Amino acid sequence: MRITNSMLINNFRRNLNVNLAEMERLQDQMSSGKKIKKPSDDPVNLVSALRLRTTITETEKYVANVNAALSWLETTDVALGQAGDLLQRVRELVVQGANDALPQASRQAIAAEVRQIKEQLLQVANTSHDGRYIFGGFKTLTQPFNAAGNYLGDAVADIQYEISPGIKMTVNVTGDDVFKNPVDVFQLIDDIINDLNTGNTANLSGVRLGAVDRVIDNILRVRADVGARVNRLELTRNRLEETRINVSDLLSRTEDVDMAEIITRLQMQENVYRAALAAGARIIQPTLADFLR
Repeated sequence: MRITNSMLINNFRRNLNVNLAEMERLQDQMSSGKKIKKPSDDPVNLVSALRLRTTITETEKYVANVNAALSWLETTDVALGQAGDLLQRVRELVVQGANDALPQASRQAIAAEVRQIKEQLLQVANTSHDGRYIFGGFKTLTQPFNAAGNYLGDAVADIQYEISPGIKMTVNVTGDDVFKNPVDVFQLIDDIINDLNTGNTANLSGVRLGAVDRVIDNILRVRADVGARVNRLELTRNRLEETRINVSDLLSRTEDVDMAEIITRLQMQENVYRAALAAGARIIQPTLADFLR
């Protein structure tokens, strides 16, 4: 087969364009830091990268849910702690008021303090978090307790957050479970106030004191359950954070370039390009037509 100058020149141009395209691709990877910019760059790794990105997005959603659940439960724990402190004070006042040697005027002063504690306990029972009442069940926009201490919320209602694929955590406790079980707290306080005002020390020591203890025990039970949920959520959050870090690292290794490698390959490609130019200078020699022009 006869090799002509035009064939040499055309082959040279084609190979030079191939070299330029490869150099442009390497320069683009180095400037963007990404190996994959379109599906044709690496179809196999592109599928892996998309799957990893989906995992990261889902993990971030679960982390956000866990943080929201933790915030709700921490508010609940604070409220339960305040309620427990108030009831402990009520217990101290009941013991004090049950003393037969105490003047009746002192019992009435104690009754006035217990009445103030009831008002404070009502405020705790109507605690809200992010504009939602935490003890009202699903009725989060309505105060769960009225001024008389009557419960207006749901008796049974589980507000849940999805914290892992297919796993949900209940974050709320109802006011019925906290303040009405096993004894109606606000009715009990009203009875204590009545016994103090009438000087019924037998009722205070024989009935009301035991009822206050049962209420305090119930608050401690609920608070222990809330604490267990908080611990579980914190462990879940730590696991999700580790998963997000590991998957992000794997995604980086899948779609990010190795800068040291890409710089070396670019330098090699530049050398190939210069060599091609040098070879082209030898191939494209002047012809007689060039001199005649």
